[in-house]
This record gives sequence, structure tokens and C-alpha cells, in this order.
Amino acid sequence: MAIPSDNLKTNYLRMKNLLITGIFALGFAGLFSCNDDPIDPELSDIELSAKSAAIVEADNQFGFDLIKKISAAQAEEKNLMVSPLSVSLALGMVYNGADGTTKTQMEAMLHKSGLSADDINQSYKNLVSALASHDPKVDLSISNAIFYRNDFTVKQPFITTNQTYYDAKVSALDFSNQTQTLKTVNGWVNEKTHGKIPTIINQVNDQDVMYLLNAVYFNGQWKYRFNSSDTDERVFFLSNGTSIKVPTMMVEKTFNYINTDQFELLEMPYGSGKFSMLIFLPSGNHSPNDVIAQLSPANLSTWISNMSVWNKKVFMPKLEFSYSKSLIETLSSLGMIDAFKPGIANFSGIANAELFISEVMHKTYLKVDERGTEAAAVTGVTFGVTSVGPTDPGIFAVDHPFVFAIREADTNAILFIGKVMNPSLKE
Repeated sequence: MAIPSDNLKTNYLRMKNLLITGIFALGFAGLFSCNDDPIDPELSDIELSAKSAAIVEADNQFGFDLIKKISAAQAEEKNLMVSPLSVSLALGMVYNGADGTTKTQMEAMLHKSGLSADDINQSYKNLVSALASHDPKVDLSISNAIFYRNDFTVKQPFITTNQTYYDAKVSALDFSNQTQTLKTVNGWVNEKTHGKIPTIINQVNDQDVMYLLNAVYFNGQWKYRFNSSDTDERVFFLSNGTSIKVPTMMVEKTFNYINTDQFELLEMPYGSGKFSMLIFLPSGNHSPNDVIAQLSPANLSTWISNMSVWNKKVFMPKLEFSYSKSLIETLSSLGMIDAFKPGIANFSGIANAELFISEVMHKTYLKVDERGTEAAAVTGVTFGVTSVGPTDPGIFAVDHPFVFAIREADTNAILFIGKVMNPSLKE
């Protein structure tokens, strides 16, 4: 499919090119019945090829690198959450247009050196397909789109690759009609995230030439449900030594659990048990950052394999907060340097223009209540042209700052990871 375009004039070489990638909306809505333990349907296991397994491990390592950098640099006692899957998929699509040192730096940062572009793209295609059709109690959809300015020339291989491996919808728009462009782009976002993220752009700038979008939607239920009648105000101990009272849920069931010298780890399953939330509760004088510093694919596999089934009365605070951060400084510190430098960045696989990334914005949203969890994340890439723990072993009281991750069990893929410093904070 040819992409018609007029020749770019000289002043286009200075244009900015807003490419917004990776809208990751996760809605975990628990629909509870009267039965305490519903019968689970038979589930098939996901069996990954060696290359696909390597991609998952690389993405998890990148996600751990990302949250370590962000958390260590965050001076305020605020909550944070990032989506390794969202950022990895976003940068995976961008990677298809990179070349030279820009490309090799991205490979190293994403822990994908030694893998071909075809290996990476095919592995993502296989993983997304497997995750989206995995658990009948979980509705998971992943969508991609590219909206480009109808007088901007985009190279056909870049379009074809993203259509083939990411099933991207591709459309040319008249960006001079700002109202219609906003309606089309934001309408796609709103539809694919089921209204959890209604907009991604507020205006169409004269320099914008492309919007690349990735959306993931997840809707599931807690496997073991919280009863709202058991929710009560309980104390949450803050890291500064003070305490607050927050609405806290309670459920008593058997959970996978392990106690290490730095933290307790409990797994709370969603749906039929293939997706779960891992809760890392620091013990003694250890902090969430101490836990985050220990995160690695090898350590995670060891902790999970050593978990055993315990009967636990779990107290979990209700949460709702938003988080946003520019990732340019973080990604640069992880080794993705040239991509952000005008005149040095090489994105010749996208267009015959001097493109560079001028912004990578990541936004997330999390809500946890008796019904389940709702979460959303947006990754936007802008291109320019030129306390004390419980003593009762039967209680798992999440009453002080903690770390959490949402993962799929067969692949061990991390969808979200974050830390909660104060459950009463909204942002």
C-alpha cells in the first residue's frame, strides 16, 4: 500500500512530530456472586518458545530497571506505578523505525541485543495473542493504531511491519482540521480503553505529523472476593512515622505466600488464577525502595517457586491515584541517549526527515476496591523533526508502604509494577 504525499519542504525539517504510543488501560472489575469459591473452567497453559521467553524476561528486566531509577529519584513520599508492558510495546514499535547507534542503544536498554527485529516483532505478536485469549474470566484486548498527517511521507516498511506484527490500524488524516482529528484520535483512545482514558491529545500542533497509539484493556475479577460489609477504617503507618486511617478491606482465604528477611510476599489471584497481584510488604526497618532494589527476573522466579499455601486474613487498603512522569531522563540514564538528540538521532526507518524524540510521557491510573482493580497507563512519545509489620502469622496486614506487581503466571510477564506510600493520596 503506497502512502501518497507531497514532497516535504525545507521547513518540515524543523517540525515536531508527535507520536503518542502505548495507551495501556487495565480495568479489573470484580463481579461477585453469592458462591464463595466459584468453579474454575479448565485453562490451557501458555507455552512460550525460547525466543518469546527471552522477550518476556527482557521486558521484565527493563521494567525493574525503570522502576528502580524512577523510585530512587523520587524525593516525595508519593505513590507511583508504571507499566513495563506498555512502555516495552511502545518502544518496540518505535524500534522498527530506528537505525544505527540509536537502534543499538535501544536494543541494549531493552535487553534485546542479539535478537533480530523479526524475532522481537514475532515474539510480541505471539505473546499478545496468547495473553489476550488466555483466561475466560479475564477480558484482555490489545490494540494499535497509526494516524499520520496526509501530506507527510511515511516509509512503507515501517507501516507494514506495524500492521503485520502489531495489527495496527493505519489512517491518513487532515491535521489542519483540528476538531475532526481530535475527535478521531481521542475517539479511538476512548473506545479501546472502554472510557478509562477518554483523551490522549488536547490540540493538534502545526508541527505534529503522526500519532502512534497502543491500547491495552483488561477486565477481570478477584478470585477470592472482598465483602464490602467487612471494610472498615484501619490505621496505615506512613514512612515519616505518622499514621492515618483509611478504608481497609478484608478477606480470609488460602494464598501463595513467602516470608524473606526483607519482606513478606503474598499473591492475590484474579479470574481463574492465571493473572494475579503480587504484594511485597516490607518487614522490619526495610522500605519499598529496599524491595525494589532486589527485583530481578531471577529473584522473582526464585521467590515465586518457593511460595507455599498459607491461610491468611488479608487487610488491604482501598486505593485510587494517578501518576505521571516524563521518561526522557530515566531512559537516557538507562542508555537510550541518541534518540533524544536532534541531528544525532537516527529514525530513518520512519521517514526521510531528521526525527528525534522530544518527549516520552507516561501516565497511569489505579483504583482498588472490593470489586477488583481498575488501572490505566498512557505512554506518549513525541518526535521532533530536526512502620511495623504484624506479629500474627495468620494475618497479612497491608498497613504500611508496599510494592505491588500485576503479572501473568505462565509467562511471568509483568503488566504493572508500582509502590504505594500513602493510600489516601490521589496523585
